Amino acid sequence: MTTQMLGDSFVDTSRDSGPRDVRALLGMHTVGARFVLGAYLGCMAYVSLSSQDGMGALWPSLLAILALAVAAVVLISAPGDPLPLRWATLIAAACPLTAGLTLWVTPSPFAVSTQGWAHGATTVLLCFLCVRGRTMFAWLGLLGNLAAHSVWSIVHGNGVFGAASTVLIDIGPVAIGAVFALTIRPAAATVFELRAAGAQQAAELAARNAAAAERDQQLAELDRLARPMLDRIASGAELTDAERNTCELLEAHLRDRLRAPGLVTPDIADAARSARARGVEVILIDDRAATPLTGAARSTIHTHIVTTLARAGSGDVRVRLLPAHRAATASIYVRDADGTDRREFDHSGAEMSTVRTVLDD
Repeated sequence: MTTQMLGDSFVDTSRDSGPRDVRALLGMHTVGARFVLGAYLGCMAYVSLSSQDGMGALWPSLLAILALAVAAVVLISAPGDPLPLRWATLIAAACPLTAGLTLWVTPSPFAVSTQGWAHGATTVLLCFLCVRGRTMFAWLGLLGNLAAHSVWSIVHGNGVFGAASTVLIDIGPVAIGAVFALTIRPAAATVFELRAAGAQQAAELAARNAAAAERDQQLAELDRLARPMLDRIASGAELTDAERNTCELLEAHLRDRLRAPGLVTPDIADAARSARARGVEVILIDDRAATPLTGAARSTIHTHIVTTLARAGSGDVRVRLLPAHRAATASIYVRDADGTDRREFDHSGAEMSTVRTVLDD
């Protein structure tokens, strides 16, 4: 997933994780396609098992159904565009294998017309093999079917072309599949290019809108915080000690917003302001602004920061969000009249180390 970060706004520029090829355009990766595949295999299994009149054995038909099922599952699920060679070879070989296993134990002539189901069932796979970019393998699979039927016809004394007519009618569907592939595959590539361009434009627009919104928010916050004091200074009147102190606190707060955007929350800002008003020197630094903390770690660490600032009565407190590649996520350093205290927190927000130094009296 690709994410752009602007202030506290996140823009997801990723697309769905489904296939980006002709399978997606035809919905071959969807639940509906799996349902259709199951219905197709179920129908072929029913036709095969209900056409056993005069068949020499049952197990070749079971193997044929299994070969057909494996080829069909690979056809709709194997990734890659065009279909990788090993899978295209498997599907092309499975088609004549299915026909050969069925014909091996089939009488001549057919006891029932549905005993020739294998050539029609495999033609469906060959058509979709064209769509998946392996037209040559589809024609090879069709030739394999033709060879299997010719051998069967010769064995039963019907000549080379005795059963060829059964397979020759499959040339039409495979040819249509090849023409369809020539049309749909370039269209699929164009569709995905346009989709990617649209997603990029949407991401850029969202990023610009987020940047503008963040800028407006910052300006509004600056206007709310600084304008009253700037108007007071512009009036030319001498500032009171309280107003001077307010200016110092405001300057420190604005500096925090620039140096530590990941630590600027209402709770931390109030705690830092109160600590500074008590004479504590507070320094906030964010060195991981491009990789913000996760929700749980952020909440835990912010709680520790607020608690530390609330307890500080003198000295200084230094809080730093560490770079993302560090083992520690944040550190809090406290120095007062009693000594120093340094704590580090891991990426879950848990305290991972504490170093205390006590000053001698």
